[in-house]
Amino acid sequence: MGKTGRIAAPGKMGSGGVLSKKRFWMQAGIAAAASGFIAVLFYNSPWGMVWLPAVYCLAGRMFKEAADRKRKNRLNLEFKDYLNAASRALMAGYSVERAFVEALRDVKRLHGDGCQLFGRLGTMETRLGLKETIEHILNDFAEGCGSEDIESFVEIFCYAKRYGGDFVHIIAATTARICDKTDIMEEIHTVMAQKALEQKIMCAAPLGILLMFRLTSAEFIGRLYKNPLGVSVMTAALLVYAAAFVLGMKMVEIEV
Repeated sequence: MGKTGRIAAPGKMGSGGVLSKKRFWMQAGIAAAASGFIAVLFYNSPWGMVWLPAVYCLAGRMFKEAADRKRKNRLNLEFKDYLNAASRALMAGYSVERAFVEALRDVKRLHGDGCQLFGRLGTMETRLGLKETIEHILNDFAEGCGSEDIESFVEIFCYAKRYGGDFVHIIAATTARICDKTDIMEEIHTVMAQKALEQKIMCAAPLGILLMFRLTSAEFIGRLYKNPLGVSVMTAALLVYAAAFVLGMKMVEIEV
């Protein structure tokens, strides 16, 4: 924040490249380990590493989906705090534009430098000073956030701003809805925790059985290696296992 009290425009996040590089190496390490495991367990040959690109893409997709869920949940929580602060400012007599600017300062102090909301709306005061409407600013924000709650709020807010409406009531209703969804998601995660553990055990069981055969009955399972029929059977088994693994991950991921 500058000497004039205006909110400074957010700068470039220097850690973004570091985080991307860190995730790249994590994905590469997991993909290499998984591909090596596949090569030994399913093919008993280095040629099994041919699955490395596919495993890398699958790991990247899983990392991305997990990061997107975490980002969306955090953004919703920040937006809930933002609306609470804006509601207090409106009840204190601020105009709508001023209330949203003051609320942005409050949420920045609450969530610190890592605040996603400030990273997306930090230039609000400057844009308002350039005679840009708050509806346009919020629409730009909603389009890139990927949150249904935020998009719904902005749509209702813009309609109420154009034709008149009770902003305090709209903000309170949206905040209550976000809180309800957060509580429901926490209950679902609690209930599904056991199922998620069971799913992980079921995914590990086939690999454990195959590994046991490799260690205790190498001659018996050796017939599946280094011959066209055996390679075809193991490839089919691997594809079925991969499909079951992805389906199982989807089944324990429930969104409200």
